[in-house]
Amino acid sequence: MNKQHALALIFTLMLPTFSNASMSLMKDLSGKVVAVDPWSYLDEEVMWTSTRSSNPAGGRVHGQLKMKYAIEDNNWRNSHFHNGSDSLTFVQGVMRHDSLPGWYLAFSEGRTTNYNGTWDNQTYLNQNQWTQLIVGHEYVYKRLRYGWDVMGGSASVDDRWQARVKFFSDLRLTDSFSFFNYLYQQIDHRRSGGAQNDRDVRSFKIEPGVQYIINTTTGVWLRQQFASAILDREQWGDIDDKSWMTSIGVWRNWGKLSTTLSGGYGHYTKKNAQKEDGEVFQNTRSRFLKVSANYPLTSRFTLSGEVTGSLNNQSGSWVTNGDAITTNYKLMLDYNF
Repeated sequence: MNKQHALALIFTLMLPTFSNASMSLMKDLSGKVVAVDPWSYLDEEVMWTSTRSSNPAGGRVHGQLKMKYAIEDNNWRNSHFHNGSDSLTFVQGVMRHDSLPGWYLAFSEGRTTNYNGTWDNQTYLNQNQWTQLIVGHEYVYKRLRYGWDVMGGSASVDDRWQARVKFFSDLRLTDSFSFFNYLYQQIDHRRSGGAQNDRDVRSFKIEPGVQYIINTTTGVWLRQQFASAILDREQWGDIDDKSWMTSIGVWRNWGKLSTTLSGGYGHYTKKNAQKEDGEVFQNTRSRFLKVSANYPLTSRFTLSGEVTGSLNNQSGSWVTNGDAITTNYKLMLDYNF
């Protein structure tokens, strides 16, 4: 399949629904929705490990396996300059075993290619290949679900080892209203740091939110994300990253089709951590609108797609200055077992 055909397939998936898909539904025997897994099905980098298998009983090992392809394109206003990336997740999965209730094993492997130019006319810049292995445990106490997991992995860009500890919770105050949250601390250790200026990266992220189930087919949610990171440097001062993102969305089910529409606003800064320097490397404000959907092809296979459009205003000494329209396209196939 060439790139034009792949892009056409993504649009074909998205246009009939005009809606962000996603969240795992839990129903009682009558078919009423009694809970919704708040973690996004397609666009979440951290919490996809909490998704449920559609086959929770009748065997020993249950879980999901996924493949995902994503494209990002940045189109700068008043300029012919384009840049972007494409990412292929070769395999991403989570597995649970009947004899170890609450425990899960997860993994992810893929690569991201960065380029200048358009998607179909690229000038190659670099590529990052990642591998991650995750072990976690979750607990359920009445209306509270909470847990933790640890991740170990590697990233080829800058030759780094990765380690992360994460905690998450989901509290249902009523049958319809719930609070949810995750937070993590991560370190990316540069294996070749002795010969490089850039050393380890220490990062932190937290994302609380609230959700309300209106009825069996509709619900709304609000999320607030905060993130920070410090890049240690041998000289010229450490680099300080900070960001926040507010988003709101509504999910709706149309029979087997699950959809969500969401939008939000965020701010990201990258600057020299030395106060006496204060150089701003990147300062970006963005607004986005996101639509996605998933549909079960069979009892085991589900096809999902997502389109995000964002308007960015950017300045800084290390980046292209001005306004840009960024579009993201994602297509995913998952298998439940």
